[in-house]
Amino acid sequence: MPDDLTELLDTAIYKEIAAQAVYEAGIKKTNDPAAKTLMKELAKEELGHTQKLKKLKEEGFSNRDWHHEAVPNLLLSEHLTGGETLEDISFQDLLITAMKREQQAVEFYARMMGVLRGTAAKQLCEGLVHEELKHKLRLETLYDELFYGED
Repeated sequence: MPDDLTELLDTAIYKEIAAQAVYEAGIKKTNDPAAKTLMKELAKEELGHTQKLKKLKEEGFSNRDWHHEAVPNLLLSEHLTGGETLEDISFQDLLITAMKREQQAVEFYARMMGVLRGTAAKQLCEGLVHEELKHKLRLETLYDELFYGED
């Protein structure tokens, strides 16, 4: 496996582990039951991402289908404020925080795609951008339904 690809996978694994740790720590910092439940779910998802990336690193990714459908972007995280801390966080602020974290991941992998030279590394970045956009869409859709939906 090329060095840039190994480094990218290691970085992606680290970022997923760090995200999981943030959500697990946040569970202890809030009294909001809905926020606790969502953080448990998000931590579990990040663990799944870590396992998926580790498997990809072990097995390589020859013969992988890299075609992705377009993912809509509701652009909520780009316009909302709040969610700067997990300390006694509300469910609404947790959604904002999670959306912003997904957006930051999208931006990171998009930048990496422009920096890395190898085709496989660029394809991995594209795949990671796509995955993070799907996660962000799920959170934005939930936020939209709960806080902008019709009464």
